[in-house]
Amino acid sequence: MTKEEFVSQLERGALQATALPVTSAILLWTAEQLKRGDPAWWKQVAKAWEKRAFVALSEAWSLYLTCLHFEALSDAECELVPYFPSCGGTAEADPSVALARFLASPPPSFFENLKSGQRRTYIASRAVMWTAPAMLFFQRRDLPYYLVEVNAGAGINLAADLFSPMKGFDSALISARVGLEPRPLQVEDIADRRWLTAGIWPDNLPAITELDAALDKIAQRTRNEAAFLQLAPCPPEKAAAFVTKNIPSDDAEVGLLIYNMGTTVRMTDAAYAAYAADMVAMLRAWGERGLWVEVESVRGDTYSTTTQVRLHRVLG
Repeated sequence: MTKEEFVSQLERGALQATALPVTSAILLWTAEQLKRGDPAWWKQVAKAWEKRAFVALSEAWSLYLTCLHFEALSDAECELVPYFPSCGGTAEADPSVALARFLASPPPSFFENLKSGQRRTYIASRAVMWTAPAMLFFQRRDLPYYLVEVNAGAGINLAADLFSPMKGFDSALISARVGLEPRPLQVEDIADRRWLTAGIWPDNLPAITELDAALDKIAQRTRNEAAFLQLAPCPPEKAAAFVTKNIPSDDAEVGLLIYNMGTTVRMTDAAYAAYAADMVAMLRAWGERGLWVEVESVRGDTYSTTTQVRLHRVLG
């Protein structure tokens, strides 16, 4: 990630966030500072990112903003708190002075999260997109199925039927809900919950309210039913192998729905080809009982604003 690339992406992000004054102001101020030279904080950011590859054009700036938001949520004395509505601040004031003060001496955790953090966000309208394929391919046959999500974060999407019920959807057919994530996030862990909140922009309070409601419902359900949601540490490139090893395919009375949302858009073409090949190989054992669902931006479209739902089955 070069400075010039980051500036271009920051400016693009600011255009996309014009309805959010705090978010757009932060992105524009950051871009302007980088145009003027090489501030000390940028050298540290570049070092944190030297072994990271960002494929999606929104990936770097969204992680940067997530890390800023996380620090404000985690420290009541953070300079950014008075300017972030999510922290009780106001969206009316210019956050640039506070941002300059923060970046003059950021805490080590800011750079640690830039180096290894993975933004996981919740979009209510997208979270339910696995339910229609489930009704079409499994419910019509009254076939129970395992529900597996790749890069599941805290598993919020896996429980979308709990807080965004679809008319006629039969949750009882779900044999198990399994979330695969390099580092699973726990809804009852305060730091993990702050990280999930940080993935939503600090002046998008309606989205944060939706997230809080979803997390509260999952927490309540898992307190009453510990096995409601199962999370396992697993990177996306190992997802197919995990399913092969841990979820039996020899029961003709149970199917598999495995899906990814906003995951493969972050893969290079070569990485996606390998991921897809592994998925196809794994699905062969399931035959007509297996379904792979992708909810992703259009591959190869530089500034894609379209989300595609792609369904894959392997027969014969």
